[in-house]
Amino acid sequence: MNVKDRRVHLFLQIFFLLVGVYQIVKLIGAMQVNNYPAGLFEFQNSELPFLVLSASLITGITSLISSFALWTRTAWAYGFSLFTTGVLFIYHLMSLGKAINQNSYEIIPIVIVLIVILQSFPFLLRRSYRSA
Repeated sequence: MNVKDRRVHLFLQIFFLLVGVYQIVKLIGAMQVNNYPAGLFEFQNSELPFLVLSASLITGITSLISSFALWTRTAWAYGFSLFTTGVLFIYHLMSLGKAINQNSYEIIPIVIVLIVILQSFPFLLRRSYRSA
């Protein structure tokens, strides 16, 4: 691995750690504020809160696992990180519509995550292909 690949590897490791922590903190904040007075299994604003919270938890956990896998440099780290970028991409792309309508301040971190994910796809594809 050359110096440029090491820097990208370290950046992605830190990125996945920060995104995982952000997702978990956001999930805890949503649960403490009690945004769902009708319950988690009742439709609110055309969505089921249980599924939204489950998706947030899954993205946070997969991001933390990817960060740990990149840190330990396991053989499956790049493949799993590629999977995690796909999960993060679709989650944040779906969240972008809700953020545009309701919380315009959340657009900035969502767009940053989407840009970093799109920039990391070629690196992760190349590295996961070589590690297989």
